[in-house]
Amino acid sequence: MCFLIGATGPGITTTGEALLGCVSDDPYLFRTFVRVVQPVPKDENAPMPHAHVGTELVYATDRADLEPPFKVVPGEASRGINSQGLAFVIALAVEQNDGSTGTEAVPFCKISERMMNDCSSVEDALQLLQSIPAVSPAFSVLLADALGDLAHVEVGSFGTAVHQRYSRDEPGVVMAVNCYQSKKLKDFNDPSAQLQDPLNNNGCRLARGSQLAEKYRGKMDVASFRAILSDHGNRERNPEENPLLKWWGYSICNHGTRKDHCYDVAAAPWGTVSAEVFQPSQRALHYNYGWACGEEAEYGDQLFQSHSWKKFSTFVSPQDGELCVAKSPIVCTTVQGEVTEEAKPFLVSF
Repeated sequence: MCFLIGATGPGITTTGEALLGCVSDDPYLFRTFVRVVQPVPKDENAPMPHAHVGTELVYATDRADLEPPFKVVPGEASRGINSQGLAFVIALAVEQNDGSTGTEAVPFCKISERMMNDCSSVEDALQLLQSIPAVSPAFSVLLADALGDLAHVEVGSFGTAVHQRYSRDEPGVVMAVNCYQSKKLKDFNDPSAQLQDPLNNNGCRLARGSQLAEKYRGKMDVASFRAILSDHGNRERNPEENPLLKWWGYSICNHGTRKDHCYDVAAAPWGTVSAEVFQPSQRALHYNYGWACGEEAEYGDQLFQSHSWKKFSTFVSPQDGELCVAKSPIVCTTVQGEVTEEAKPFLVSF
């Protein structure tokens, strides 16, 4: 569950370059960590796949009595940017589950791997996504590249739709929350996720994002994206009332809580566990562990959040072949928010 924003072009970003930003919202016992990957060629005659830096989502406990509410795929990049400057971020689209299209869905983890390994541009990634009839789980995907191209595409059980597309020559802003927005797919949203439902947090987060995008129009850069991802508009609303996910808040920088000093796995609160900004022109991931606002946890059920960094640290994707395959992947941060010694060759600022 996430809020995503992308921007490109003169009059939108300060330099005209493309940027992507997102918050990663999960139960607080899930954490993201940064890793650098150099995939192995398929065979000795195959070209070297592209290296990338990105984040992986993990359940931060091995206790058998704490069953995770959903499964994650080990090694899956949940966001990433590769050596060519192609970046992607995703937000789960909560679609209907009461019907079957009769088409076998390709796991998104396989698609994201192919995007990072084989694609060099937004156009490449769009061709890949549009070639697949059905995808699981369903996602809104934002794409940006070093040329300044930007796209919002939606994929799921009911097909693929390119919702918006911009470039340096045709500047624009895109945003995504946890539902479909395209004309082709919006009727396949779960009723609890529809933008027009005033009780869920999709509509208010998207509206607040639009207000902030207008505020920073022409001045969008890494710092202003951080300000957007730190925003607390609608924080005062009661997360217990969210029909999409109970105990998940309404602000972009999400502080969901049951206001309890104990973490209940059966009724876990959801909130922002990390924030990311991708800068394709620099092959850079600007990463913030925990809340981008830097606040400490108010309640005990907001696990790990008192370790929030209060700043971005910048990690850069290596060039293809720069990282020895035998050493891949390199874990750059821990689930507690510590930077590893192995991260230093890829760490520009901390």
